[in-house]
Amino acid sequence: MIKHANKKFEKIYNDVNAIYSYILTSSEIEKLSNNIIKILKVNSNKKNANINEKDILLITYADTIKSKKKKPLVILHTFLKNFIKNSINIVHILPYYPSSSDGGFAVTDFFKVDSKYGKWNDIKKISKSYKIMSDVVLNHASSKSIWFKNFLKGKGKGKDYFLYYDKNINTKNVTRARSHKLIQKFHTNKGKKYVWCTFSKDQVDFDFKNPDVLIVFIKLILFLQNKGIDFFRFDAVAFIWKRLDTSCINLDQTHAIVRLFRTILGYSNKCSKIITETNLPFHENLSYFGNSDEAQIIYNFSLAPLIINTLVKGNSAAFRRWSMSMPPAKDNNCYLNFLATHDGIGIRPLEGVLKEADLKILLKTLKKFGSKFTFRKAKNNKKVVYEANISLFDCFSGTIKGKDNYAYNRFYNAHAIMLSFEGLPGLYIHSLFGTKNNFDLLKKTKLNRSINRSSYYYEHLKDILNNKDTHSYKIFRHILNLIDIRKKQIAFHPNATQYTLNLGNNFFGIWRQSINKNQSIFAIYNVTNKLQKLNTKKINFLSLESWVDLVSLQEIDNKKSYLSFSPYQFMWISNKY
Repeated sequence: MIKHANKKFEKIYNDVNAIYSYILTSSEIEKLSNNIIKILKVNSNKKNANINEKDILLITYADTIKSKKKKPLVILHTFLKNFIKNSINIVHILPYYPSSSDGGFAVTDFFKVDSKYGKWNDIKKISKSYKIMSDVVLNHASSKSIWFKNFLKGKGKGKDYFLYYDKNINTKNVTRARSHKLIQKFHTNKGKKYVWCTFSKDQVDFDFKNPDVLIVFIKLILFLQNKGIDFFRFDAVAFIWKRLDTSCINLDQTHAIVRLFRTILGYSNKCSKIITETNLPFHENLSYFGNSDEAQIIYNFSLAPLIINTLVKGNSAAFRRWSMSMPPAKDNNCYLNFLATHDGIGIRPLEGVLKEADLKILLKTLKKFGSKFTFRKAKNNKKVVYEANISLFDCFSGTIKGKDNYAYNRFYNAHAIMLSFEGLPGLYIHSLFGTKNNFDLLKKTKLNRSINRSSYYYEHLKDILNNKDTHSYKIFRHILNLIDIRKKQIAFHPNATQYTLNLGNNFFGIWRQSINKNQSIFAIYNVTNKLQKLNTKKINFLSLESWVDLVSLQEIDNKKSYLSFSPYQFMWISNKY
């Protein structure tokens, strides 16, 4: 590590050196570091805003809600103002850039808003009332992008941005995210080139060994900051650095790049947060916290499939074991907890957590409820399930024994677990409406992920959410009510103490205690479709305190020998309310 009078230079130099030490000379690294410093913006006056219990994230496409009269970003803002109001304060607007495929993730121009959604000013307007999370698609661009067209021509910006070889190569050691051919052939002005394509032939991978690629993404994140973005979601970040004869995932250079971006964003705006999207086994995912110098937020990918498995099986054993082993995030870092996203339910994060037999039962159950599956290539070219493609509401249609009448109860129970868990809660917009499997869209697009990517016209959605007799009204109001209860509890701060209770397989329970030790909450869930009695000796109620269930507002008699829970009932039992 270099020591330098200019601490800013020292930090950036050391990060750049960690990336390029085996590629560039020390003088080239010094020059690159100076170039980076030159494009940095002056610190903003914004104070560092850490995540707290009042922070809730909404995940949505720009055009999930649309209108025949106005652009989707304008309508999204209208929906937020009229229906979400202050219940949620962070909005992840999924890729709004021009793109050619993959739900917006095959980006053709990283510096533009697709005109079909609106314009930058529409995003700036939303950012005045809500914090905005934006995708930074680091791994790849569209094969239809001007940069890749220039690569094919061999001239212009982008001509040397992409990872290619002059002949096909052996990639047997590479960890795969999909089952298609990894190396794709393209015809260029300089002959045939074999281009690395982690996700599809339309998504061509960048070559970060070229420092110009690094520079263009530094300029991008600073550009996005200027457009009002506070949260930066680094899509598919684990794959961005490749080195033959390795797994080409989670390499040291990848982590160094994340650290560098953290440093740069911190200098220019201390409010900025990085979230890394790494749909991987749990301990690999954890590595992106670094030494509290990489991502401030990481996705808690194992949580969703474990909650689903718990409630359809009616047994909390696997979830409880995993929860007990989950390390607390350090101060100012946190997990992003979620049940559903624009993608499917990740299955890879269950590796090493669920037994193979239990996983087979889970997948079989979800298939009965309408799930499709996306596959990846594992070792020996074996195809394995990468994700289950199904709407969240339909996940809870029944149990491993078949469908029943408790779908709503399981759905609410799952959200309550997620909202009470250590970390920042994130809700996919369709979870607010209880949207069901969209088989018509699936048939139309022939893309499995379409099953959970429905859209609504605002005029129709408004009628639905104002009608007390509708399925969506019932769910929307129930979830928002849980959110509003949660936001008032300091024991639900993302970094508040969490301890997993051993309540037996019929229950799942956690104890949360506020950072100042003033509030305790026992969040307890009946995960079965039967009436269950819980021995109060298993809960450490302090006898001098009065206790109440925050959900029902019923006082809890801690002198009773047991508490009764109806099927899938849950309680947030607190000493402060």
